[in-house]
Amino acid sequence: MDSIHIRIGHNLQRIRKQRGLSLDKVASATHVSKGMLHQIERGEVTPTVTTVWKIATGLNISFSSLLKEEKTAVSIVIPGLQPDITEDEGRCKVYLLFPFDPQTLMEIFTIVLSPGANYCSSPHNDGVLEYITVQSGSFTIQVKEEIYSLGKGEAIRFTGNVPHCYKNLSAQETTIQVIMHYPEA
Repeated sequence: MDSIHIRIGHNLQRIRKQRGLSLDKVASATHVSKGMLHQIERGEVTPTVTTVWKIATGLNISFSSLLKEEKTAVSIVIPGLQPDITEDEGRCKVYLLFPFDPQTLMEIFTIVLSPGANYCSSPHNDGVLEYITVQSGSFTIQVKEEIYSLGKGEAIRFTGNVPHCYKNLSAQETTIQVIMHYPEA
């Protein structure tokens, strides 16, 4: 398995070239600078969760399209010791379990939130649904102006095309599982 920043760069470049897009056009669509996109494609930087979401939303692709490896017939996931990507100075760690599958239109990942972690997501494309289940700890999510608090075993579903923030207000680590469902292309 290659490093995540190399994989993101290769996937971004492949998608961009398949669509016949210049770096300028991708920068305009994603609101990520041309220089940053160039560095990502070359594997020189590991982008934040926010940057990956901006690229995915701007290109109208799934989040995991930028993180995934080549497919095999059977996949057994053994989460790595290191997260695939982080946010909030490392307090929000994202582990990709299953990248986007065009048959199910879903991707699945685990997020580990350290105490005090706070990650605000920009709105996703219309039709994207998020399903979140709390695996351990407690979790607070703000969807638009509404705040929801969930404990272990509880779950929430919401449309992802609105601002939303993941928060761990507790003194213990929280683990959530996220399923992203995308509308048909």
